[in-house]
Amino acid sequence: MNTTEFLSIASAIVPDRTAVIFEAERFTYDQLSSRVNRLANAFEHIGIKQGDRIASIQVNSHQQVEAYFAAAKLDAIYVPLNFRARADELTHMINECSASLLLVGARYSQEIQALHSKLTTVNNVVSMDDEVDGWMSYEKLLDQASDEERYPISDGDDVTCILFTAGTTGAPKGVMLSHENFSSYVLSNVHPADPESEGRNILTVPLYHIAGIQSVMSSVYGGRTLVIQKQFDPAGWMELVQSEGVNRAMMVPTMLKAILDHKEFQDFDISSLGVITYGAAPMPASVIKDAIAKLPGTRFINAFGQTETASTITMLSPEDHEITGTPEEQELKLKRLSSIGKPLDDVIVQIVDEEGKEVIQGDVGEIVAQGPRLVKGY
Repeated sequence: MNTTEFLSIASAIVPDRTAVIFEAERFTYDQLSSRVNRLANAFEHIGIKQGDRIASIQVNSHQQVEAYFAAAKLDAIYVPLNFRARADELTHMINECSASLLLVGARYSQEIQALHSKLTTVNNVVSMDDEVDGWMSYEKLLDQASDEERYPISDGDDVTCILFTAGTTGAPKGVMLSHENFSSYVLSNVHPADPESEGRNILTVPLYHIAGIQSVMSSVYGGRTLVIQKQFDPAGWMELVQSEGVNRAMMVPTMLKAILDHKEFQDFDISSLGVITYGAAPMPASVIKDAIAKLPGTRFINAFGQTETASTITMLSPEDHEITGTPEEQELKLKRLSSIGKPLDDVIVQIVDEEGKEVIQGDVGEIVAQGPRLVKGY
């Protein structure tokens, strides 16, 4: 399934529902769809075609969401860049993916200007915020473009996004993610948009991370309202949850700990949170126990995966976080909180030794996985 259908479905079912909230900006699904079409038509006008790479460097914003879907509608490939990367890493990533168009947030303008001469494939640069001499303006591109509907031709196996890994053992590597990598998870785990059911997701994980991209896909297909936080800060996060009635969140363990330990934690009403999914790093047992105690109305999910698996492949369910039963049952559940749960239904997971042979239960080995969410390669 082509991921642009997520937006098309939600726009058809709940066109007047708020799709994204970002600071002072609010757009319905109908408005978001129009902006995406305008951006896609603007990109085509400046020469973007099927297979071209559109890279971006920006903190979380509604523009990142629009840029992904606009690229996908042109059968182009979206490449969100780690805004924390060093100049040499940015140069490598932009050149490695052969980006022909670069979208730049205001706080990164000077950095990109300084290394622009080293970018071998970039033909056009778009400023996503302030106007910059020699660059195009994001909003002006939208204003001047038609909102005529775009219809992509890519199928599920075609690459739609490239995410670069951290590069801790060398230069960052570009992971090629297909439409099917995303849709296989979303269609199996998320209910489609429903006029009678309205949810609100808060997006805090950066959009250059697989968890951030997957959160956007799930929210859009589910017809939920995506509440976007530019960058995480605990007080700002709690304020957004309280003011916008957020009921779903994806967090890394350090974020959850920062909220629970915050001096103003008791001053905010975040009881609207129905589900917190956590992952991307091991969760200390003390932190999740504290969270369960302090957020009694919230259900928790531990989602394990990586960029190369397009996010989640195993899950520790909400039921596993309910510490009830006999003392022996409670002890077992507390022990399980240090695990990554069980494989999802459409994923096969084995633990193997250095020779690739499955180890016996209790032995330490390497996780290997098989399923529709495994990426095409680097």
